[in-house]
Amino acid sequence: MDTKILEEIGLTKTEIKIYLALLKLGQTTTTQIIKDSQINPSKVYGFLDKLIQKGLVAYVIKSNKKYFSATDPSNLNNLLKEKQIKIEEQKIQVDQLVLSLKSLQKHETKIQSEIYEGVRGAKSVYELILSTLNKGETQYIIGAPKIGNELMEGYLLDWHKRRIKKGIKCEYIYDADVKDYGKIREQMPLTKVKYLPKQITSPVWIEVFKDYVAIGHIKGNLISLFLIRDKEIAKGYLDYFNLLWKQASK
Repeated sequence: MDTKILEEIGLTKTEIKIYLALLKLGQTTTTQIIKDSQINPSKVYGFLDKLIQKGLVAYVIKSNKKYFSATDPSNLNNLLKEKQIKIEEQKIQVDQLVLSLKSLQKHETKIQSEIYEGVRGAKSVYELILSTLNKGETQYIIGAPKIGNELMEGYLLDWHKRRIKKGIKCEYIYDADVKDYGKIREQMPLTKVKYLPKQITSPVWIEVFKDYVAIGHIKGNLISLFLIRDKEIAKGYLDYFNLLWKQASK
């Protein structure tokens, strides 16, 4: 019989031995318990007391002698409930401690950055855009390359439906060779599209949303996105977008 779970809910190996012995023996004295479970005689009463406190052992006195017996095994559920209650109490204490520790933590100005790779990684960034921006806010894109649309157009069309439903605006400065996809975007609500000069094409593109900047790159069919979270950097890229927007054509 695998009794490891009994250890996990709070019983020691010796307590388990005694409890199992009592289940087999029924009501009995310490002499038989010691013999069956093979424990140190001097320690048997200490372990029995712990099992009694846990509700797993009971006793009666007959002719001035104690007879012990195991209680119903369903009482093990009570141990588990007690452990769950204790965990909930500890969680509250840890949450309170975390708040106190955060107040002590030295805050340094750091630029947060992450790298996302592959189509799944790119989708993760786009889902972040949806969850970050609110109604009336804008996502800005510079230089979306044609191959990016070819790899992800089905997902992107669904993404735009959800973006528009949420009321998020989108402003594109597409590469000149992406007009087929750009024309589709031009028909979308809350969407503005312009194009870079024909001589400017690149597998790199930039997306700016709130305090985030995503710099995307495609090599072959591999998409990589370098995501930066920094308010000042995002503002710098937004200024760059606004400069290009003035020079881009419809």
